[in-house]
Amino acid sequence: MFVIVLILMAALLYYFGINRILGLPAGPPPLPLIGNMLSFQWDLDKVLLEWKARYGRVFTVWLPYPMVVIGDHKILQEHVVRDGNNFIDRKIPKQMLDLWFGGPYGLGFQKNSIVKETRKFALKTFHEIGFNSATVEDIVHNYALEIISRWRNSEGAALNVSENFEKAIGNVVWRITFGIDLDFDNDLVPKYRKITHQFIPIMAGPLMMFVEMFPILRKFDWLFGNQIRRLKEHFGASNDIVADAIKTTEKSFNPDNQPGSFIEAFLREMKKNEDAGKPEGSFHYRQMLASAVNLWGAGFDTTVSILRLCVLELINHPDVQRKLQKEIDDTIGDRRIRYEDQKLLPYMCAYLQEASIFGSNHIAAGTTILPQYSMVHMDEKEFERPDFFCPGRHIDDEGRFVKVPPPVTFSGGFTRAVHDFNVRILPRT
Repeated sequence: MFVIVLILMAALLYYFGINRILGLPAGPPPLPLIGNMLSFQWDLDKVLLEWKARYGRVFTVWLPYPMVVIGDHKILQEHVVRDGNNFIDRKIPKQMLDLWFGGPYGLGFQKNSIVKETRKFALKTFHEIGFNSATVEDIVHNYALEIISRWRNSEGAALNVSENFEKAIGNVVWRITFGIDLDFDNDLVPKYRKITHQFIPIMAGPLMMFVEMFPILRKFDWLFGNQIRRLKEHFGASNDIVADAIKTTEKSFNPDNQPGSFIEAFLREMKKNEDAGKPEGSFHYRQMLASAVNLWGAGFDTTVSILRLCVLELINHPDVQRKLQKEIDDTIGDRRIRYEDQKLLPYMCAYLQEASIFGSNHIAAGTTILPQYSMVHMDEKEFERPDFFCPGRHIDDEGRFVKVPPPVTFSGGFTRAVHDFNVRILPRT
């Protein structure tokens, strides 16, 4: 009897007091082992907004480990957006990375010395190869013309706007990462995208969450329909494509030439360390391959999603489309629009900002932070009528663009830098 009472007391203490015991912000009471996973549904923003109303702007959820959710515009802007790299330190998914890369490699998940050095190196490389250069802008412009030509030739038939966006964005990311120029209708980008869409549901599913907690479950994969085996096969297929691209880059690589891509710069750094007799450190093959895979994730799906949303809102709001066209006609005329023209196009900037939008807590170092930008964008206290598309709200009485510093739509830190390039260049080209 005493044991039963003790167990009940321990369960109640865990259920109602675990966050306070661990010094975490308040949040929905977690269940043992599974945390708050049963409370999540497809309308995630709705659930998070309900918890925000109940527990405050910063609260804790267990999935199944404790993660601190930030759902406040001011806090996100002052901390996560301005200093996103300080929020990448999180519990590393060791089992997933072991299946994928054979270890904790790449550009994400934890702020260790390898990740920090590679991120810094990547940003430096992008600056040196002309991340926002006229050369890259020319490539994007040519792809944009190709997309427009195909849409015009559709002769009013129904078309999938995502298909051409995916080809263009995939080719741009491939060019920046490997220095390889692909034909617009190449088979490689759709193939790679298909593979990633096959493993994402398994990778983000509940099984992998439990595998991270109980690695022994990998030995009983057959009980779960061999999901882990399939995940490893998909990971291997994606790695093979990236490895082949690296081999192609290596064939034409000359360490004496200025690098034109991330992989070329990485290879030159590896060669430099080898010639100097230095330890390889962060610059080895597995880290290079994993970083290339991460660059795809940072630049592809996020940008395609934004462009798809931009088109959707133009279709649903023809008045916005007419205003945009008039501004372009009056300001740009028949000449080619350039990146620097954004200063002359306040309504275009307001439109893009609108499309991207549609506290004091002490949190221990190493705690996983979940900055919920989409939740903030759907909160009526943060943005008036969040379900109403209105670029005009970002234009003042004198017709000037009013830049609102909202959290970026997808992430912060390094991912934000890669994503921002595509979002700033592509829609205006």
